[in-house]
Amino acid sequence: MPDSADSVRLARTRLYWTAPYVAVGIFALTMLGLVWLLQLRDAETQRNAVARDVQWAEQTMRLHMQGTEEFLNQLARDLAVSALDQNGFQVRANQHIANNGELVNVVWVGPEELVRWTAPFDTTDWLTGDALSRVQATAMYRARDTGHATYGEAYQTPGKRYVLDVFVPVRHGREFLGAIVGVYSIERVLQYLVPSWFGEKYHLALIGPQGETLAVNSSVVDLDQSISYSIPLDPPGTGLVLRATAFRTPSQLPQALPTAMIVGLSVIVLWTLWLLRSHVQRRVRVEKERDRLFNLSLDLLCIVGLDGVFRRANPAFERILGYLPDELPGRPLLDLVHADDVPFAVEQMRRLADGQPVSFEIRCRCADGSFRWLDWSINPVREEKLVYAVAHDITGRKAGEEALRAESAFRKAMEESVMTGMRAIDLTGRIIYVNSAFCRMVGFEEEELLGATRPFPYWAPEELEACSHNLDLTLLGRAPPSGFEMHIRRKNGERIDARFYLSPLIDANGVQTGWMASVTDITEPKRIRAALEAAHERFEAVIDGLEAAVFVADARTDEILFANRAFKNIHGFDAVGRTVRVVAVPQPERGDYPVDPRGLTAADLPRELFDGELQHPLSGRWYHVREHATRWVDGRVVRMGIATDITERKQTAEVSRQQAERLQRTSRLITMGEMASTLAHELNQPLSAIANYCMGCVTRIQSGSAREEDLLAAMQKASFQAERAGKIIRRVREFVKKSEPRRSAVQISDVLDDAIGFAEIDARRMSSRIVSEVDPDLPAVFADRIMIEQVALNLIKNGIDAMADLPPELRVLTVRARALGPRAVEVAVIDRGHGIGEEERSHLFTPFYTTKSEGMGMGLNICRSIIEFHDGRLIVDSNPEGGTIFSFTLPTEFASDRTVRRT
Repeated sequence: MPDSADSVRLARTRLYWTAPYVAVGIFALTMLGLVWLLQLRDAETQRNAVARDVQWAEQTMRLHMQGTEEFLNQLARDLAVSALDQNGFQVRANQHIANNGELVNVVWVGPEELVRWTAPFDTTDWLTGDALSRVQATAMYRARDTGHATYGEAYQTPGKRYVLDVFVPVRHGREFLGAIVGVYSIERVLQYLVPSWFGEKYHLALIGPQGETLAVNSSVVDLDQSISYSIPLDPPGTGLVLRATAFRTPSQLPQALPTAMIVGLSVIVLWTLWLLRSHVQRRVRVEKERDRLFNLSLDLLCIVGLDGVFRRANPAFERILGYLPDELPGRPLLDLVHADDVPFAVEQMRRLADGQPVSFEIRCRCADGSFRWLDWSINPVREEKLVYAVAHDITGRKAGEEALRAESAFRKAMEESVMTGMRAIDLTGRIIYVNSAFCRMVGFEEEELLGATRPFPYWAPEELEACSHNLDLTLLGRAPPSGFEMHIRRKNGERIDARFYLSPLIDANGVQTGWMASVTDITEPKRIRAALEAAHERFEAVIDGLEAAVFVADARTDEILFANRAFKNIHGFDAVGRTVRVVAVPQPERGDYPVDPRGLTAADLPRELFDGELQHPLSGRWYHVREHATRWVDGRVVRMGIATDITERKQTAEVSRQQAERLQRTSRLITMGEMASTLAHELNQPLSAIANYCMGCVTRIQSGSAREEDLLAAMQKASFQAERAGKIIRRVREFVKKSEPRRSAVQISDVLDDAIGFAEIDARRMSSRIVSEVDPDLPAVFADRIMIEQVALNLIKNGIDAMADLPPELRVLTVRARALGPRAVEVAVIDRGHGIGEEERSHLFTPFYTTKSEGMGMGLNICRSIIEFHDGRLIVDSNPEGGTIFSFTLPTEFASDRTVRRT
């Protein structure tokens, strides 16, 4: 099995080393293929460019030749109609030849194949009277037969230059008059019909039908034959071919250069790979040895980056901290550090980043959540941005040191933290130990006390005899178990009181070596006790000086625990120790408390229990009682009550209430007095109608002409008028009668109807109109009907009086009622009078203040008192349309939390 694994590992290693060579070979072949493809593509692109350029040059030559054909056709037409003589022919032909350098001659040949006119006149190739050659004659007759320009074959002149003739037939009707011949120089065609830039770029040649070269534009022979393109010339279409071949540029790189570079670089890479393989194999052997040392070390070894992140860790991390070596790479070292040691570890990492080696001890977290102490030694390598760390587990050593340190610290802390002074003396009475608390207590340093004998430095001179006696009792072992008090002197001369408790000092062998004294400073407790006694006396003096009766009773048993002098004067001086109900203390029923005091605990304190007025069941006097639940001095829950006698205040309030009722009734009587004449006039109408109806019935009965149906109709009308008068009188009687305030559920709409009924009498007298805007289905209000009617009538009358100066059509008073949710109803009286200023509004509800010359100034004050008695509010606002808005609110039956009968 091991042999098989080694074979697989060896095969894998060979594969790893063979793969780069194969990759380099594939890369080289790929690059050679790409170079070949790119060269092919570049050649194809150049050939396409040559083809486009040659086609463009061919089109340019064709356009120029067509221009020359047009000129020759024009000469032929002018010659056919005898519009051209020889001089004109010479002028026009020479001018065209001068403008077109590719032409060398323009000739008129007659039908007999003889030259008649020639231009230029000094030419030697075409002379007047010369006959055409066979090739020229063939081309002329072909032009005659076709009727349009015809090109002949290229031929060589005696002057050893190739020319090309174009024949244009001359006809006058059906008569053939010969032909106009244009002679092109093939060499000049390449010179003048092709742009200069084209000639600089390509080697141009005109090839004859037999493949011979007729003319070229350059004598350069260094050509790139692979970049060449040929195109037939049409016209003339006589087998001439235009061939363009690209010049070979001197700077062009050889095509084989990229291939050579790729092959050379591939060889270099293969060579470097071979060298690298040899080097790596040597390093692998070294790394194997290093890895064995790294993995077999009993200490923790790791490689960490300068950023504090693990790069590698040895297996010792798993044995000591419980982390697998593969879990740590990529994890910050600070993740393993105890939270309290993180600042120290960060400081060490900063030193490492500066290139300084460090050694420190910190706690590191194990995989199971526990911590172990590690001693780290770390060296940085700044070039590699790494640090190499070795950590040794010192948890056991640290635990021993910590236990020893804790033991020592505990003993020291115990000695230093106790407030009790500790003093030890040997069997001879010499001080052998004092703690810091004792030194602070007496003001002497430890060195000043150790070794001291009687008299001790802290003994007061006036107490030397008593202190010596106590020391003798201590040495004889007869010190009292409760200790003894001493008046000692501090180093600064201050005197304090201390209590000494003595016990024998036994060593580890069970032998007594001295006496240990625990010393407590009792100066402050004695002062506090005296202060508390004095404060208690002052407290009792203050409480006993109060006129209010104060008592404290147990919340569970009702036993009176404390009572002041006023309470005892009322309920007897033997009240303390008795129960609240036995001494008849005025207090609420159990159901009037928000919670049962007997069930209160310390967590519920303090708590308000009751605040109200109660009447003494025996004396009948009234008391304002406040009860509060609190904690008593022994920790139990108690009720502390304060009862203040308010009998005189209640009597004064009752007198004020009665006076207010009388004042309200007087106000109603005054209102009725003011309306007396109006009411008399209002009652006079129904009474007169009743008298008239009754007299009419008597007259008819006496005359004997009475009919039953007539008498019945008259008596019904009289009855209606009597009911009308009775209703007015009943309203007046109910309004002015004396009665106790009685609140009940009433419909505000009925109250307002009665008030408006009274006010309409006065409104008609004042030519005013009252508009009622009462919402339907208003909830019943909890109020006294007569008192609210008095308020509404007073406000309505004030509004009518405020509009007295307005024109009659503007005297409109609005009475509005609406619901303000389920708990209140609002009534508003809105007039359009002169309004009320800010200064007048501030005194509006002041008694005896009035804006009327005949007013008493009590109406609005009484109205506000009535509304406040009903738990409502009376508000005055300005009317945006002019005038004033008086509004008041009343609680609904639902808000009163009572069940009453609806009226």
